[in-house]
Amino acid sequence: MDLSIIIPVYNAAALIDRCLDSIFGQTTQYSYEVICVDDGSTDRSVELIEARKEANIRLYRQLNAGPAMARNKALAEAKGKYVCYIDADDYWEDTFFEKTIVFLETHPECIAVSVGQRHLTVSGNHIAPACINKYNTSIVLEDFFSFWAEWMHVCTGSIMIRTEYAKKAGGQRTELRITEDLEYWALLATYGKFGMLPEVLFTSDGTDLIKGDGWLKKMKIRWRNAPSIADWEKRIIAAKPELCDNEGYKNARGRISRNLTYCQLLSGRTTLSRQEALKYGKYFTKDPIGRLMNLAKYTPVTWWMLAKFLRYREYHRK
Repeated sequence: MDLSIIIPVYNAAALIDRCLDSIFGQTTQYSYEVICVDDGSTDRSVELIEARKEANIRLYRQLNAGPAMARNKALAEAKGKYVCYIDADDYWEDTFFEKTIVFLETHPECIAVSVGQRHLTVSGNHIAPACINKYNTSIVLEDFFSFWAEWMHVCTGSIMIRTEYAKKAGGQRTELRITEDLEYWALLATYGKFGMLPEVLFTSDGTDLIKGDGWLKKMKIRWRNAPSIADWEKRIIAAKPELCDNEGYKNARGRISRNLTYCQLLSGRTTLSRQEALKYGKYFTKDPIGRLMNLAKYTPVTWWMLAKFLRYREYHRK
């Protein structure tokens, strides 16, 4: 078996067929299996998967425990030489399998390769890492963390991994219910080199599922689940302690910390979020929110005022 495709599924009846169609419609010479793990869906997701006619699809079920647990369950069952993940509301462009596997077959020094992606947002915007416009051919990243810090170019559906290393890394942390994927990419990067294909072959699009009140409900859960950076990075640092002195890693960690700090602040954890801003703010993304947090972090009063402003902003989005 060449490839195992892993799909965690939770109440994805609206879009699961689109995701599966993008898989079974791939033009590829490689053999593959599709492993779906239902995470306690209460809609027709399981029924739709069971109705598929393809022989190389398997379905497992678990009580609701989060996507990391579902992905790890599927990874334990994976038989392919390579493995990739996709969420049930996303989809791949044709030749994703072919181009990523060919890259890894011809670059044995790489343990993973990512592709360009676009993210459709509830506002109708299409967001894609700008690095896909800078390069016109595939590259091997000699310094993953510096590149990642600059471009944040890896996401769940954009990466193909050698299964040997996906399993060796231990899978994703099930206690992390947010940024568990980012932690996993960083950990994998301690095992070997990554490649990058500057072509958009993946689309993240769950906008139909989170419009209106559903968006705010989903974000409140994310805000509450944001860990501290010390907790987030503990497995990465244990694997490679010298990263503490690596500027590329510090910059990447700073970008992630900016997002986690924002979530902590919005969930009412003002003391923790201010401590994070004081410690990692130097490396925050220089976007308007990152700049505001760095201006407000020096006193509890200004930090409280920022929290009030940002909560109002999020709760009154159109």
